[in-house]
Amino acid sequence: MSIIVHKNEPIDNALKRLHAEAIRENVFNTVNDKRYFTKLAEKRSERKREWKKRKKRSRSAKRKMRNKGL
Repeated sequence: MSIIVHKNEPIDNALKRLHAEAIRENVFNTVNDKRYFTKLAEKRSERKREWKKRKKRSRSAKRKMRNKGL
């Protein structure tokens, strides 16, 4: 990950671009995940929670689409 700072470009703009690229590549999430050791059971439960959340959203979206068709 890198950015090029152009001539006559304020350093603030370069930092904003760097921050946006770090967010796009999930650098902050990766650092936070690797900062502390988490048990395998905790990782599994987190994945399960995320899966349930996605499943609930997709079900409600399907329900909304069905109701719009009526």
